[in-house]
Amino acid sequence: MDETIKQLFEFADRLEGMKQIERFKGQAFWKEYPQPRRWDSVAEHCWRLSVLVLIVARRVQQPFNLERALGMALTHDIPEIITGDASPLGSDGTGRDSHAYDPEIKATKDEAERRAAHELFGLLPLLERDQLLTLHQEYESQETFESRVVKALDKIEATLQCLEYRGGHMYRGHLEFASTYGVRGASVDPAVQALADELMRRMRAAYHEFVPVTSEVSV
Repeated sequence: MDETIKQLFEFADRLEGMKQIERFKGQAFWKEYPQPRRWDSVAEHCWRLSVLVLIVARRVQQPFNLERALGMALTHDIPEIITGDASPLGSDGTGRDSHAYDPEIKATKDEAERRAAHELFGLLPLLERDQLLTLHQEYESQETFESRVVKALDKIEATLQCLEYRGGHMYRGHLEFASTYGVRGASVDPAVQALADELMRRMRAAYHEFVPVTSEVSV
């Protein structure tokens, strides 16, 4: 068998890890809510983010390279196979002691993910390795319009999942976090901002404060 095919296969096999990472599980707020029957995975998150990129692409007001944007959406969380999915909520739900608002913690997280990207993409033949590393670096640097759109939609997708899980039945602090960090960066384009505004309109309309009770059943 061609050695490059073996490399492609080994990399594809490692991607199974994205299906196994459960988002939100054990994080602040979430560990106190009734647990869902099944948690969203990182792979599922990247899939819906990619669809969001696809359906928003024609509505943005600047030239937009859809191929690069989809590449970033599909691959940006691959390093989490090694690093895991860090919670932006932090220990108390404010994000103050997480990468969301602490620059030092963010720098540490970014470096860990950079190393993980080199390790995982290093499984690929040279051409594909460089392609995916370039996409990862573009996304992390947040210097291009495409990378900023993908980043904003990444947060919107996660906040939408929060609404779908909780239906607005959540702690006040969780709503406040979603209203700020959860739609951060949406001002990159009016179409993205409009999507974020609609999401928050629905979340606020559905909101009713969560009060823990032992009799509440899982949903």
